Amino acid sequence: MKKSIIVAGFSLLSVMLPFEARAVTFSKMYVFGDSLSDPGNIFNATRLASFFDESISVIPQPPYYEGRYSNGPIWVDYLAEDLGLTLKPSTELSVLFPRLPLPSPITLNFEGELEVSFYFNGATRNRSVNFAFGGAQTGFTGVGEFGDRIPGVLRQVEGFKNDQRNSSADPNALYIVWAGPNDYQTITSPNVAESVDNLETAIATLFNLGARNFLVPNLPDLGKTARALSLGSEESNRLTSLTTDHNGALATTLNDLSQSLSGINLLSLDVYSLFNNAIANPQQFGLTNVTEPCLGATICSNPNEYLFWDGIHPTTVAHQELAELAFAALTPSPVSALNPSAPLETLTSEPEAESVPEPASALSLGMLGIAWLLRARLIAIAKGS
Repeated sequence: MKKSIIVAGFSLLSVMLPFEARAVTFSKMYVFGDSLSDPGNIFNATRLASFFDESISVIPQPPYYEGRYSNGPIWVDYLAEDLGLTLKPSTELSVLFPRLPLPSPITLNFEGELEVSFYFNGATRNRSVNFAFGGAQTGFTGVGEFGDRIPGVLRQVEGFKNDQRNSSADPNALYIVWAGPNDYQTITSPNVAESVDNLETAIATLFNLGARNFLVPNLPDLGKTARALSLGSEESNRLTSLTTDHNGALATTLNDLSQSLSGINLLSLDVYSLFNNAIANPQQFGLTNVTEPCLGATICSNPNEYLFWDGIHPTTVAHQELAELAFAALTPSPVSALNPSAPLETLTSEPEAESVPEPASALSLGMLGIAWLLRARLIAIAKGS
């Protein structure tokens, strides 16, 4: 990956604790968030769910890239590559039921309704996992017609917690928590304090499980997205104000957490300044259009020169710049986000997985069809588990 990020003229970090000067290496990486970090989880879930419920649309569809909300890899893909880690979508590790461990991104609730599966049978403990879902809010659910079925950040963290099976979370892993836009963009009366409180709860929950290394980006200026600009100055100004309020409250919260949680390594990534710098100085990033989406009635011929792929999501080149900012933040000299109490030799690579079977990336529709016909039995199994 090219290393051409422009860092002059804006703050690299909004909050950074003093860490011991050592080369950064993480054993694993866990991601909790929304469409900006979704590696195809909502796509995997809706694709299979649509087989049983025609009212469920598969999202996002081509020309979106492999289930991601962009035209190519997203920032956590690039960052994982830079850190030498292999990041797995959570929906490629989940199973239909604990007592019926067929690989499946969806399951049935007690009422027989489809929902995202958070049964992993321990599969998330020994590898890097991305739990982010498009449409997720900071709480337990998401937005849209089926928002109540979308796992929000707190639900994602709960699923990770439940899969630890009374084990401690890996203190040498990197934990990324990033969400907020879906709390504000389509909500009539958003509550900034509640949204930031949700993120604080997510971080504190992970910390209490044993997590120590956190990367928590702030929000880009939601009022300067292509969608917001197209809706006029009133909506643009509203979203800019909410973004400012969110980022201010988040900075205060992260500072408080850094003081109250002994041993936490907490890094806040200043995405707000990065995006505003790209908008103010597009030529420095090789961009020619920072106000319109590449994807519309047609697809632009030069997506690598666009900041936005659609109305709210960045192009893969913008994601790449974000990943470079994150990597630079995690590997500065003489400061690093490495847990100073951990021996370096234990962090050189991802550990070999224990005796947890690796599920296939997608469940045979025939197998799940049989399970669906036997759904009454499966519900009884779920209740018994």
